[in-house]
Amino acid sequence: KTGLPLINQIVSWTTLASSFLVPLLSPTRVVPRLLSIFVSLMSTYLLLSTGYEALFPLVLSCLMFVWINIEQETLQSSGNSFKQKLSSIDFSCSTDITQFRQLSVDDIRRSFFFVFFIVTAFFGTGNIASINSFDPSSVYCFLTVFSPFVMGALMMWKILIPFVLVMCAFETVQISVQLSSKSLFLIVLVISDIMALHFFFLVKDYGSWLDIGTSISHYVIVMSMTIFLMLLSGLAQVLTTKKIRFWRTKHHAT
Repeated sequence: KTGLPLINQIVSWTTLASSFLVPLLSPTRVVPRLLSIFVSLMSTYLLLSTGYEALFPLVLSCLMFVWINIEQETLQSSGNSFKQKLSSIDFSCSTDITQFRQLSVDDIRRSFFFVFFIVTAFFGTGNIASINSFDPSSVYCFLTVFSPFVMGALMMWKILIPFVLVMCAFETVQISVQLSSKSLFLIVLVISDIMALHFFFLVKDYGSWLDIGTSISHYVIVMSMTIFLMLLSGLAQVLTTKKIRFWRTKHHAT
């Protein structure tokens, strides 16, 4: 194969690199920053897609906006004094620790939705627990010469993009309800432990190798989900709170 023209590959790699920088150049307000993150990551996902799966991040992003607005409406209907307008929330503003509230029953629902969306992001485009399900043609926009490490890195980033979208939405929900992220992660940890205990009792040591391997992989995935989410939370905080400034505004004394 002759591969793609050089200019096409340059455009593809430039789009991939800009997906990390463009969100950091946008305002730190919730709506423009989330739109910048979603559009930047979806452009990379489109280049790594070969079929209907290209619609998945678009649908997931719309679902995240619906989730954020539902949580805002829930706070309004409950008459919560911590409610803020979504357009007035700024990611970069550090919240005073005295403004953090205690956990409530609604926080269990928020954590459950978060775990549900994480599982949806993992299995949304099919069973990706096996490396055999990957199609090498999805990286042809970037390179056509066989390079296992580069191809593996691109495929792994394609997997992580839906997780980053969910984590950024979760950061928005956490800030809008004035709740510490550690408190919500504590509930997520409890839910993950319950799921891990459930899959632990479903582990099989008999039957076909496929059944044994599937039962073990489900248990390992749930057990590693907590550490995996903590790392993604750090990436989401960087994408939402940081901003690159090429110049500083100077204030002249009058």
